[in-house]
Amino acid sequence: MGDRWTTETSMENNEISRMSHVMMSPSRQSNLELAYSLSTYSVIGAFCTEDNVPQCLSHINQELASLGLPMCIEASSPEGANLNAVPVLNAVYELLQIHRRDMCTLEEMEKEQMKKSSSLDLIQMTNSRLKDQLELSIREKSGLHETERQLQLKLKTLQRCLKGEKDEVQKLQSIIASRASQYSHDAKRKEREAAKLKERLSQLLVDRKDKKLAIDVLNNLGRSDGKRSQWRTTKATASHEGEMYKFLLCDYEETQKSLVLENAELKKVLQQMKKEMMHILSPCQPSARGATADEELAESDEDEKTRDSSRDTLDQSCEHAREQLTNSIRLQWRQLRSHVEKLDSQASQVLHQMESNKDMIPFETHQDEMERMRHEVQQCKEFIHAQQQLLQQQLSTSFDDETAALLYDCYTLEEKERLKEEWRLFEEQKRNFEKERRNFTEAAIRLGREKQAFEEDRAAWFKNHFLNMTPFTNRRRCSSSDGQSSLSIISEPEIRMSVKAHKAKASTYTTFSTPKSSRSTAAPSTTDLYRSLRLIPDCSSSMHSNQVWQESSTNGDEDIRIKSKSRGLHCSDLNIFALDEDNSLT
Repeated sequence: MGDRWTTETSMENNEISRMSHVMMSPSRQSNLELAYSLSTYSVIGAFCTEDNVPQCLSHINQELASLGLPMCIEASSPEGANLNAVPVLNAVYELLQIHRRDMCTLEEMEKEQMKKSSSLDLIQMTNSRLKDQLELSIREKSGLHETERQLQLKLKTLQRCLKGEKDEVQKLQSIIASRASQYSHDAKRKEREAAKLKERLSQLLVDRKDKKLAIDVLNNLGRSDGKRSQWRTTKATASHEGEMYKFLLCDYEETQKSLVLENAELKKVLQQMKKEMMHILSPCQPSARGATADEELAESDEDEKTRDSSRDTLDQSCEHAREQLTNSIRLQWRQLRSHVEKLDSQASQVLHQMESNKDMIPFETHQDEMERMRHEVQQCKEFIHAQQQLLQQQLSTSFDDETAALLYDCYTLEEKERLKEEWRLFEEQKRNFEKERRNFTEAAIRLGREKQAFEEDRAAWFKNHFLNMTPFTNRRRCSSSDGQSSLSIISEPEIRMSVKAHKAKASTYTTFSTPKSSRSTAAPSTTDLYRSLRLIPDCSSSMHSNQVWQESSTNGDEDIRIKSKSRGLHCSDLNIFALDEDNSLT
């Protein structure tokens, strides 16, 4: 029983080792072959002993029979066994072939497993990428749905607004039609009443001629108020009615005259407005400016004709005149608005072009300055070369030690004194120039702000002037008063800023002449100056210009002279010239 257990444990160990070989890589398998051989040797040594030889033979024969191999060991006696060599060798060869085939299949299975694992990794990567793409597409889809929802809401609001406008237009059209019909009915009624009054007046005038004699009543009873009582006769009532009709007729004539005058004034205002609109909308030509006397006479004739036509058009219906007036005013106002918008766009383009032209410097000036600087650099190089030659000649000549030391000390002492004096002057000029540059930068920034405030005030003034030119001043009196109040509110801090800027500018002009003025606490940077003058350079160019400026501070009188010449230039020209100078030096 113990031998059976040992054989079963050995077979289980073989299976476990085979499975471990299958799961391991070939490199790891080759590393563990030595340990595997030692373990199998120990198992074989423990498998067969002198006591269990027959059991081992029977077990081996059973295993060979299970594998389909012939039995190679025959047990003749319990003490010993007869071993046949040929079947043993055949069985061993078959076992080796089986083992080789198993190893080949094992390698193929490992390769297949590696391929499947790599394909599995690839599939997992593609799956993760597709998941990311799916999430991204879902987010984009949600964003598109949100934008679509917002657009639908906007569309609904616009549709509601359009519907409200259409309803309002329909209401206004119905109101206009009702009022036009009412005006036409009133006009017809007034005409009928006027005709009746004229007939009555003519009848009264005719009846006055046919007046007969009447009986005068004497000693009539007086009334308490002291007035005479009158008899109520047909003629008396007729005379009272005639007086009433006369009074009504006079009243109607006065109202008609006032209406005629008012209509004439309105026609004059309309004609003047048309002329002004035509003058504004028509392009300005030089021939239009030099108008002759004949043209003025023609215009006066046209005015008379328009007055006559206006008198004729008074007899027309109010509905037709009102529609014509509203249509003409709407058309002319649309033309005026489009023309003003076009003029605003053209003015902005012209201002932009003028500012861009102001910011640029002429090419000839740039070339002349470049040639001058190249000439100065060449002179400096020649001067340095001459100094080097003199130093070499001085070193090549043979002097004794005392004379050479004395001459060297004399040369160096004088040179040191001169360099100290020049360095002191250079430092003082540098400090003065820095102060002037900061003051000039502040003045340029203030000037830019004042210019912007002036442009805003001018635009507001033009807007108010244009609104005040229209004849509908009574309707827009409230809006103009609000605009003037807002303009005054806006202009007050700007006026204060301009006064402060003038004071600061005067102080800066005084500080330009004094080199020992106090240092300003908050000096604006070069980027603020560029922004105020609408010259925003790149970061690389500004850094490069700063580096060249620091390097140029170590030069001599030539750089100082160049800086002193550039002080009188305009701010924008000075900045552009400084950038061009830095690029040319590099």
